[in-house]
Parts: sequence; structure tokens; C-alpha cells
Amino acid sequence: LKPSQWLSVQELQAIPAVDELTLERLENMSLEKGAELLQQVYHLSQINHDVEPNFVPSNIQVYVPKPNGDKIVAPISEMIQRLKQKQNFGQDEVTIIVTGLPQTSETVKKATRKLVQAYMQRYNLQQQQQQAQKYNSESEEDNKRQRTSSEEDYSEQAKNANTNTGDIIVIDLGSTLTNYQRYAMLDIEKTGAKIGKWIVELNSELQLAHENLHMIRQNVGAHVAGAAANEFTRLTGHKL
Repeated sequence: LKPSQWLSVQELQAIPAVDELTLERLENMSLEKGAELLQQVYHLSQINHDVEPNFVPSNIQVYVPKPNGDKIVAPISEMIQRLKQKQNFGQDEVTIIVTGLPQTSETVKKATRKLVQAYMQRYNLQQQQQQAQKYNSESEEDNKRQRTSSEEDYSEQAKNANTNTGDIIVIDLGSTLTNYQRYAMLDIEKTGAKIGKWIVELNSELQLAHENLHMIRQNVGAHVAGAAANEFTRLTGHKL
């Protein structure tokens, strides 16, 4: 069907160009309206076009969060040299988080922040032990009172805390997907292979143990991370 057979002229004129469609714009729409707009944009983009993914981010930003809230931030091409200057980095576990949505959205920012914080808390065993000691050293009078469920949960969590320590690397792929066109045209395989090669270099330069490398992914970052893991295995013979 021609577009004019299923859309009015006014509706066609109101549809934004693919590179103008942002996540923020979609977030401010109802679910139904957003889904309808994406469907219209998708079908219009197929007209007389043989669409092939061709977007491969050139220099993704990477950051390493610190316990004090600071970050080491650098383009992916410079991060390995920065990490080589960081004492004891990678001696234990290294968790690599691959984001998949732009951090310009408050919803995405919050989700990413919570994910990073969860792993920071997991690795921050000393703080958990201090909190457990605090609860265990309460006065006899305080111990007689009934604890809240949250206190009991935290105390139990501290006692059962994972003894592993580690570092976190966030590959902020999501921030390169600044509009719907980049998101839709992302070349998963080539981008993943590029990240996979970088992880191989990271592993070699910092002499990391293969078994201590882990990947966590978010949204389309899951597909890219899968391609990265395949490339890592192809080059090293080890699974990621």
C-alpha cells in the first residue's frame, strides 16, 4: 500500500524523521501513541529502501566507578592505559556492564545507577561487615526490642555476603544511541566484535584471569555483549 492509503496527508506530515525521534520524546507519549508512531516510522522507512544495519560507534565512553562516588572516565581507546595506572585493578573479579539505552533519560539513568550500585555493594564487603558489627554491638536494651524486617534482612545479608571483591567497568554503548535511527541501525555483530577485541586487549594488558571476567548487559547491549563474548571466545578459546 502507498502511505497515502493508510495515512492522511496531515498524519504523514506530522511523522518525524527517523533521526529526530528520541527516547525522551517517546517517554513523554502514552504507550499506545508511542507504539503507533514507531510502527509508522518503521513501515515508512522500508519504502524503496533495502535497510541494512550500518552504525558502529567510533569511540564509546567507558567509566570505572569508585567506592567514594568518583569515576575514571575515558574513551574506550584510552581506558586500558588509564587502568594500568590504577593499583591492584583486576586482581579479583571484573564485571563489565554494557549499557543499551541513552543516559539522557532519567528512567534509564536511575536503572543504570541502581545496577552499578548493586555491584558496588556486592564488592564492598568491608562496609557490609561494619554494618553487621554495628547491629551486633547494639546495647542489651536495644537488642531486646523487636527489630524491623529491613534490619533483619540487612543483618542476614551481611552475614551471608559474597566474599569476592572486584572492579566494575561500564561500557556506555547506550549513550551513543542518541536517536531512534542509530538504535535501529546499530550493527550488532560489528559493534560486538569491536568490544570483544577490546576485552581481549584488556585481559592481556592487565593480565586478568579469564574465569574472573563477567558481563552484565542492558537492553540492546545484551545482543552486543553476546557478539562480544563470541569474539572473545574466537580469539582466546575461553568463554566470557
